[in-house]
Amino acid sequence: MESNSTIVQMNNDEKIYYEKVDEYINSLDKKFREKCVIKQQGYDDILKCLLLPKGSPPDAYSSTFVYWVKHKFILIKIAGIDIVACIKSKKPICVYEAFYNVINEAHAAVSHGGREKTYFESNSQYSWIPRFCVEIFLKQCLPCQTRKPLKQYVVSKPIISLGVMTRLQIDLIDMRTRSYKTSPDITYSWILNCIDHFS
Repeated sequence: MESNSTIVQMNNDEKIYYEKVDEYINSLDKKFREKCVIKQQGYDDILKCLLLPKGSPPDAYSSTFVYWVKHKFILIKIAGIDIVACIKSKKPICVYEAFYNVINEAHAAVSHGGREKTYFESNSQYSWIPRFCVEIFLKQCLPCQTRKPLKQYVVSKPIISLGVMTRLQIDLIDMRTRSYKTSPDITYSWILNCIDHFS
């Protein structure tokens, strides 16, 4: 007896990624959790709802769900297969279970180019990939994390002046190109500005 279910092998990075995404989704308010990402079960429900003939009563789904589906999604045929697409962008919906692979491919395509480039690349082919999923992926990307140098802040120590004329700040301004004449005999070519830090 053959099974139609697909076995997906996850590597450790993928497990950690989905744990962090789940943690983020669970931190959201209850009303946003269900529709911030579309999981495979939800995708199947959307597909069944869109395949319902017009005018037939949706027995298995609530009227609000049917309304949401009809106003957010359409069916497109790719190679003779019905695929759910976003009504605005006309791009196929990316299900939650495929986020890691889609974002990984997009990130590799832009040569570890950062958040905006990865987000743009992944959304050029699919829709419904939230920005927070890309951000979580990038925080996990080892080459991106090792490439960025840690900021080393300069610790500034104030230099304390101990007395008059012990610490000076001097500015010498070159005026040779536009000399300043106070009288016909005297021409100033330099200006010296000296400030004592003690006073």
